[in-house]
Amino acid sequence: MATDLPGIAARTAPAARPEPPAREAPANPERPLAAPPAVPARTATPGPTDARPGDAREGAAAPVRPAAATPPGRQLDPEVVEACFALYQERSYAEVISIGEEALGRVRTDSLAEDDAHDIAALWSVVALAKQAREDDEGARLALEQALATAPPVERTTYRQHLAALSLNAAQTLLGRVESQQSEDRVGALRTALAWVDRGLEMVPSDARLHEAGARTQEALWPAYEQTVNHLLQRLEFETARRLLREALDDPKLPSERVADFQNLLSGTFGGEIGQLTAQAIRSMQEERESEALAALQRAEELLATTADEALPLKRREEVDQRLWWGYTRLGVRRVEAGQYEEAIDPLVHAFRFATISPDRQAETRATLARALEGVADVRALAIRQLNDDGNRDEAVLKTQALLELLRSCMERGLSEDELSAAFATTERLVRELGMGERA
Repeated sequence: MATDLPGIAARTAPAARPEPPAREAPANPERPLAAPPAVPARTATPGPTDARPGDAREGAAAPVRPAAATPPGRQLDPEVVEACFALYQERSYAEVISIGEEALGRVRTDSLAEDDAHDIAALWSVVALAKQAREDDEGARLALEQALATAPPVERTTYRQHLAALSLNAAQTLLGRVESQQSEDRVGALRTALAWVDRGLEMVPSDARLHEAGARTQEALWPAYEQTVNHLLQRLEFETARRLLREALDDPKLPSERVADFQNLLSGTFGGEIGQLTAQAIRSMQEERESEALAALQRAEELLATTADEALPLKRREEVDQRLWWGYTRLGVRRVEAGQYEEAIDPLVHAFRFATISPDRQAETRATLARALEGVADVRALAIRQLNDDGNRDEAVLKTQALLELLRSCMERGLSEDELSAAFATTERLVRELGMGERA
């Protein structure tokens, strides 16, 4: 098949186009990256060998070495392109890349003559073919972009077509792999395929095969999101699932009929994680690992606070509130019963914050918090009197004031003076004993 890639010299006849090595077969037949550059007629070009990745096979013809000296007035010896093309046909891809990039590294691109621009672009294109043959599509893309930037204006359309062909080939390869596996990396692979399609369409906006590949990839993307998220939820990887769902919901190409399903999945990640955390807290309390229980409850409450109302329906939010209330209250009750009054205050105050809890349930929290505060007042009163007896009246006064502030803050949260009567009575006695001149 004749090539349309610009040759080393316009007067030379194009060489036959070798095919790059086969990869995993995608859903559609692969389209080769591009035709290699035409080689001057004086250089014999071997026919294609059996396609396979790697370097030249044992027994292949000796590689053609580039000339040692560059012709006067030229930045690149045309024979370097001939040599690299011959090496490419022998599947000596590593040598093509090594020799080609070394020669190209010596080129100054600020002021190129047309012949130099032509040959440099041709050499970049051979390097691109070698990189694609080694399944380095990204490297091939960068090489072809260098060819496009260097080529004379009359040849740039051809290089744009080669970039579009590379993009199509890369996208189809990824799509073919994704369609034959159930890996959770499918979303990333499909996103990468779409990026290749977009790059190709930037080069050739009218390419029908790229548009078709983009449509097929987009169609496969949304089921891949759903399947991956469901697998993540089964493994309780809620944060990763949320990231993927938000990524999908932020995509303007998400079909409208899928929006509600994805929003429901997003809601489920919050409810599921909060439920898992509260269950973990309950198990930890049953096993008397109270610090772990408190940490799980606090994480669940933080997550609930950051959850948008639309992400967690009212009924589900009320259910979560009840589980959190129950966990904090149970922890507070356990600590009060163990005589750990100071340690009981924090979880009980947290339990008291949930406004959706019915009054009869909150009555237990109120009563337990009042008992904890009474115990705190009794324990602190002993320490305060000891300070005063030791002559540290000022410190005793400060600690009494701190106790008063604690009781008043709980009244502001909703406890009545009657519920706190025992704690206030203890505090009032301290005030009188210290001569603070203030009633609680």
